[in-house]
Amino acid sequence: MPTYDITEDAPIDLAVISTEATFELTNTAYDIVIDDLPFIVTVNNQNPYRRETAPYKKDQFDNSTEPGEQSLTGWWLRSQTSWHNGSGISFYEPGTDYEHVSHRFADSRGVDVWTIGQATLLSDVFEAYTGNDGINAATGKSDSNECLVSGDSLGVLKRIILNGNSSATTTNYTVAAGSTLTGHSTTFPILSVATNGTRYYAACSTCIHTGLINDVDTDVVFARHGSSTQAIIKYIKGHLFFGDGKTLYLLNSAYAGNGNHTGSNDMAAASSTSKVHINANWNWVDVTAGPTYVYAAGNAGNKSEIYAIGFDETTNLPDLPGGFVVTSMPDGESIVAIEYYLGYLAVATTRGVRICQVSATGLVILGPLLIDSTYAVNGFATQDKYIYAATKVASGAYTNACLIRIDLSQSFSDGTFAYAYDLEYDSSVDADNSEATEVYLIDNRLVMVVQENDGTAKGELQVQHTTNKRDTGWLRTGKIRYGTIEPKFFRYINLQCTTGQSDSIQIYTIDKFGTESSIAVVSEGLSNQDILITAPSAKQEYIAFKFVFNNATDDQDLPVLEAYQIKSTPATRRQRLYQYPLSCYDNEMDRYNSVFGYDGRAMEYIQRIEAIEETGKFVNVTDYRTGEQYAGVIEEVRFSNESSPDKNSSGFGGVLLVTVRKL
Repeated sequence: MPTYDITEDAPIDLAVISTEATFELTNTAYDIVIDDLPFIVTVNNQNPYRRETAPYKKDQFDNSTEPGEQSLTGWWLRSQTSWHNGSGISFYEPGTDYEHVSHRFADSRGVDVWTIGQATLLSDVFEAYTGNDGINAATGKSDSNECLVSGDSLGVLKRIILNGNSSATTTNYTVAAGSTLTGHSTTFPILSVATNGTRYYAACSTCIHTGLINDVDTDVVFARHGSSTQAIIKYIKGHLFFGDGKTLYLLNSAYAGNGNHTGSNDMAAASSTSKVHINANWNWVDVTAGPTYVYAAGNAGNKSEIYAIGFDETTNLPDLPGGFVVTSMPDGESIVAIEYYLGYLAVATTRGVRICQVSATGLVILGPLLIDSTYAVNGFATQDKYIYAATKVASGAYTNACLIRIDLSQSFSDGTFAYAYDLEYDSSVDADNSEATEVYLIDNRLVMVVQENDGTAKGELQVQHTTNKRDTGWLRTGKIRYGTIEPKFFRYINLQCTTGQSDSIQIYTIDKFGTESSIAVVSEGLSNQDILITAPSAKQEYIAFKFVFNNATDDQDLPVLEAYQIKSTPATRRQRLYQYPLSCYDNEMDRYNSVFGYDGRAMEYIQRIEAIEETGKFVNVTDYRTGEQYAGVIEEVRFSNESSPDKNSSGFGGVLLVTVRKL
């Protein structure tokens, strides 16, 4: 017994059947019956019986400013020559939504897509420093060296200076209960670090320390505060802000403190002014500079808000008590970090990233979720036209610390921006769960603060390599369906790329079930050739492609993907057109010389056929000559009168040419 796959054509005709009364065969030898109208077929050179394939695709008109694939004939083509508008699309259909899909793709890992006309591997990273978990840091300068001032969960504060591509130079700062940092340790975790370029401010769970970045012996206790575990300290527009739970302080940077780690709270003396949120459970989480205001964000329960803080015209100091709400987040979406850059306010949340427009008056317009992530985004760094977001991403059975790069110069009409996953923690070194909690730029290199979540209580600094590239990475295209859900046969892919010796790009297809099938490995000398798509072999509504980059030489920018092109053919079930020359007279004779008909019959049949054609309804067609029976639609009716009726208007008739599309 034969079996059928669900993707194959049905073994029987499932078309809609006409509900009209059907004809019952009589003693007359009719040839064709259309619904309940019987006819004799009359075939001659002028009116042949014809069967032909109905047109199933139309010529395309190219009205674009530049000729493209829509101007070609034969194959259905789909090409892509750049990926610089970032990831995030489901379907790659530039003909239907050019702005949002042009030069975009679905997803990637470890691939640099930001150079127009090419995609290649990103820089590698190396582990520059390993310490305790809970690393918090800020950038500064020690003598002529850019550095990080880094604190951790055990209260250890360090100055970290990058040294080449494989190590870091560190000078230990150990927070003490007194006025210096030498030779002592503490159990108070460092919760937040800020610098003004040359001086650091490190907030632990009970006090704020300060000192010169390049001098170990200058550390003093700047001020004591409560026992909050949510403390943040930020240096913004020449002012020092300190958030301790529901209270946001403006600190007096000239205040020296008394050098005592313990004792009564002296924040009142150290601060110029403060803002106390009305919600006792509120926690301030971040502060950033804007063109008009300073913006501060916080959370309480499932509520999250951003405040604008102006400047007092008399004192020229931030007016914390006058701060007001400029935007609120959707319930349940909590703010983790904020960063103002190039006219936009980037908001990192437990759901992902929002890029918000800032008006000329400083008001914030909440933007859509650019990245709707499973994992929270934790912090930002900025460089050139890009903003980098620290987060983590699924990688097999693990999660890897990684960055997301957002191009603020590439915006779309729906308020979103070009983005793609960027630097990623090398899981081949430590295959475990990790998360990027912060990101910084030192010496023009990205530095990820990585939290290991494998039970080792370990924190790391992963630094961008200046020369070496990743060993591997991948890019997945959007699903290609040519703007129609009709099935297609995907035949060939042509990959244009540059590879060196032993470098390669492996091509995978991805069907609608997510099944990946390797179809080819393109290496040196195999670029720009049609490659047969061997899987999936059956017709598909759509498929996507995954390109895996394999790099054999660390310090070379190879391989480079430059373009690809897909060649397909429609797999639509072909329809047939049947043209029947039908004898249509008042009185006729069949092939057995049996006479039938009546006066007015010809015009009645013509009008009934025309009425069926006008409604476009389904009809049943039975061809007794061939034994065929099918449902169809009348496409065209033409009548040619070949004889004049007599004086009583009897004997009227001619040839009725009926074209039926079999469905």
